[in-house]
Amino acid sequence: MTLVAVSGRCQHLGDGTREGLLQVAEDPLLIGPVECPVDWTVQAARDAVTSDLHLPLSLLPDPDPKVRSAAAFVLALATGEVPRVLSALHGRLVVEDEPAVQVSLVLAVAQLAREQRDGPTRDWVRGLWSDPGRPPHVRIGAGLAWLCLVDSPAPDELRALLTDPHIRRHGDLFQQVPWISPVDSGDGLRRCVQDMLMPSVP
Repeated sequence: MTLVAVSGRCQHLGDGTREGLLQVAEDPLLIGPVECPVDWTVQAARDAVTSDLHLPLSLLPDPDPKVRSAAAFVLALATGEVPRVLSALHGRLVVEDEPAVQVSLVLAVAQLAREQRDGPTRDWVRGLWSDPGRPPHVRIGAGLAWLCLVDSPAPDELRALLTDPHIRRHGDLFQQVPWISPVDSGDGLRRCVQDMLMPSVP
């Protein structure tokens, strides 16, 4: 299942920038290793996910947190029945108690919203990171997601959240999130924050 999701994001996997973390659409001229346009490969993977939505949807309540995170990663590629998928992701987030899965669900919702240009979901994501009553990992994940949904500079409140020295304690948790771990094998969260807030820093 994760392999399908990786195929569906092959050009941007490991990109921790605001433009790349939740990006799926491909350059139509890019040629992949099998000498066919990458966007064909991506579209095939996304079509497979969409035609068999019942499979990843059925795994959202799986007992294994890694499977639940992978299901969210896959569902974020859906090109059809998006309202149904969003409803399932939101519903799972309400009852989810595993931090890494919570972050994965937020990023999945945000990825779908990015493609749909969904203003209400963008506002919902902002509400998550700006709410001090939310768990820190949810606020951090939502903060990264929100930066991918807007073009404006990070507000001071969000910059303070993402540059707080205590964010380091969440590094291991974020390495369990499928979007984050490919960005850096050691500390994907740190690299994402750096790429999004200080892109000129090597």
